[in-house]
Amino acid sequence: MEQPLVGVINKPFKKAVGLDPDREFFSATELASTQGLMKLIGSYQAARAKDPQYQATQEQRRAIDLFNATNRMAAMTSGEPMPLIPTGEGREFVAVSVRRAPAGAEPVRDALAALAEAWKAGHAAPSEVRQLRAAIAGAGVLEQKDARAVRLEVFYDRHDPWRKTQLLYGFAVLCFGVSRLTLRRSLVVAALVCTAFGVAEHVLGIGLRVAILHRAPVSNTFESLLWMGLVGLAVSGIAQALSRRSYYLFGGVCAALASVLFAGLVPLTDRTNSLPAVLRSNYWLIIHVLTIVASYGVLAVAAILGHVYLVREVLLARTGAAVGAQSKLSHPIILQTYRTIQVGLFLLTAGTILGGVWAADSWGRFWGWDPKETWALISIVVYFSVLHARYVRWLRDFGLAAWSILGFVVIVWTFYGVNYVMATGLHSYGFGSGGEVWVGLWAAAEIALLTACKLKHTAMERAERTEQASASIAG
Repeated sequence: MEQPLVGVINKPFKKAVGLDPDREFFSATELASTQGLMKLIGSYQAARAKDPQYQATQEQRRAIDLFNATNRMAAMTSGEPMPLIPTGEGREFVAVSVRRAPAGAEPVRDALAALAEAWKAGHAAPSEVRQLRAAIAGAGVLEQKDARAVRLEVFYDRHDPWRKTQLLYGFAVLCFGVSRLTLRRSLVVAALVCTAFGVAEHVLGIGLRVAILHRAPVSNTFESLLWMGLVGLAVSGIAQALSRRSYYLFGGVCAALASVLFAGLVPLTDRTNSLPAVLRSNYWLIIHVLTIVASYGVLAVAAILGHVYLVREVLLARTGAAVGAQSKLSHPIILQTYRTIQVGLFLLTAGTILGGVWAADSWGRFWGWDPKETWALISIVVYFSVLHARYVRWLRDFGLAAWSILGFVVIVWTFYGVNYVMATGLHSYGFGSGGEVWVGLWAAAEIALLTACKLKHTAMERAERTEQASASIAG
């Protein structure tokens, strides 16, 4: 109870409740004696007493999570029995502690006590672990499907596919980038090999989670980010095969790398959550959530292509480079961005409509202006506006590239901001905390990039007008 074992990441929250904002871990005793936390718990309990339908605020949810963690620590240190011995499918496990055990489970109790003593002494304790496993196996038999899931999870943890995926995608992006400067063919081949192995690890990781959990791989933020990157890469790979001289694959690898990097920032507790009742339908998870998250991955590729255009054709271009010729003939990267947005918008619209059908099935209404629903509609309207503005030529190449990025900012708010910042509405099962600093830094970097690109583009247009005027006078 005195060991700093409970992690608290959010600095503003720590300041608000009276915890040291520079510390990350706290003991259960410290948390239980923090008046700010207890005040939040009390306010929530009072609100629930008045209104059973009351939904906790974001701060109250964080306090509740810490309160529950403190209670779990207290239960463990008091010797509360843990469910360790399987008794058959559909039946509760037999609970054992280091002090107490029902008849027949004494060997498990003794083995658990031996392991605890070895752990406290700082020993690796492989023999004690084997003894405990043998004792549990002698007292009860795990179902075959559960034993298989345990073996797969052990392999999943030891293999660490996401670390390998990050490295492989990172090398692929690096090789693609350097290939524009030297050793083009060799580095492109190396990038393709890294991408192929990265996809293999990506698919392996998602496949293992599906096999272990028996559900579609989009039930939490961690899984959704991973699925988003894989779909974006798959769609861009198909587009690249159909259009060899394009940047689709580069955009897909960048989107996939970003997805696994941001997934790595998701707290462990948000990666392993149990499903709430409303999500216990693989049918709707596959039909609605896979579709909507897939659209995010495709639109992320569009945003990457927008970045490629702005960096290549604006930031790295000469100030006097011609921009007026683009009014009649679009740049190839802009055409690729436009087509990618079309595919992403189709998936986004279809997924939102399917979400309404699910809502009608689960909640009895198709649409209710819930924050998640509202921002999904806003995202659709933004991208439809971008496509129509491009079609009637209100947006030129620079404008479409910029709006591919701004549109994705709206997507990030729909996916992340509603759940982690607004934290309100019927989609309460998607709420979480953490990552605000990283997302804020990303948003600030995007604003800085777009500002720099706008200034450079304006200078390019001004230089071109001056050159045209000079040519007209000379003529």
